Amino acid sequence: MGLNEILVDLIKFPVGQKNVLSIYLDLRPDRSGKKLYPVYLKNQLSEIKKNFPPRAKEQVDLGHDIKLVYKFLDEELNPAWKGLAIYACSAVNLFVPLPMLQPPPNYISYAPFPHLFLLLLQTPLYQPHAVIVATSRQASLNLVRSGYLAKQLNFSWEDKHTTRFGRMGWSLPKFQRHLQEHLKQRSKEIVENLEKLIIPEKFEYLFVVAEEGIAGELQKQMPAALKKKWISLPNSDIHDPLPKILASATETLLNLFRSEAENLANYILAEAEPMGRAASGPERILSALPDHQIERMVLDKEFAASGWRCVKCFSLGFGGLPKACPYCAGSICATNLREEIVLKAKSQNIEILFTEKFPPLLKAGGVAALFKYKK
Repeated sequence: MGLNEILVDLIKFPVGQKNVLSIYLDLRPDRSGKKLYPVYLKNQLSEIKKNFPPRAKEQVDLGHDIKLVYKFLDEELNPAWKGLAIYACSAVNLFVPLPMLQPPPNYISYAPFPHLFLLLLQTPLYQPHAVIVATSRQASLNLVRSGYLAKQLNFSWEDKHTTRFGRMGWSLPKFQRHLQEHLKQRSKEIVENLEKLIIPEKFEYLFVVAEEGIAGELQKQMPAALKKKWISLPNSDIHDPLPKILASATETLLNLFRSEAENLANYILAEAEPMGRAASGPERILSALPDHQIERMVLDKEFAASGWRCVKCFSLGFGGLPKACPYCAGSICATNLREEIVLKAKSQNIEILFTEKFPPLLKAGGVAALFKYKK
């Protein structure tokens, strides 16, 4: 199951009916080789247990969830994983373990809905993309899906147009035309196989590391739809090991998403918000979400906000806890607004982007959104 399918299931969780255990673990060892997450996990789960009476229903449900978590860690944990997310609620038969492509900060919550912020931060890493590494004599076509190499095609060609006497007696111009024809045919073969490799895959990014001569021919042979997705990797060399090139593509992908998020934040704060077409800060975002006014949202990685939730009508509020819900007079409880906001946004299919310690957005409250229409 892909990330999008997992997110759909988690977003559908019946908010407020049962508590779900959300766990993020950094699985890396320390310098001595010792894993640190077991102590963190044990201590945090013990603290959560203290919030409920020994025989309370929440305590029983939590006990079942914890057993499932430890069973998975004991029997199915892959030593190669760097990070792990687990969502568990045995009361509704929910148990979703998800290896994470980068180690997250250790984090645990037991709340009426799954906490997805740390998972959503890594969504760019799960974007399918293709990587071409090509020289005049060999080429490698790679399709990366969910952060892992899913398909690969390799080619090699033997040069038969030279002898120990040089250019086979041809003039230099004729020999150069001969070489160019070889590059053309090989580029054509690469592009034809690339199209076979990616069908029916949907991807937006084609990263290329190629010798200058064949790079030009590849662009000539490539259809316009693929050419638009072409992104060169200038910091990679064709002689670099493939894992290093794939890692460079991933880093470039993250930079592209981060740059897009910063551009969106700048546009909202400098242009759209003054015209009433956007809003910033958690309080204004909370007021816009119920009316489905938002088209795109940008949050900073450092964004955090506390507030309250009504247990009766599920209304949300920013800041301190009132005595009762101002909308229905129901009981209220403290909640993590960061998690509430991203969950509501995803449930409305709002596009979410993330900046990383971006001063203009942090100054505006750490979150901003572009409206579908003028408010």
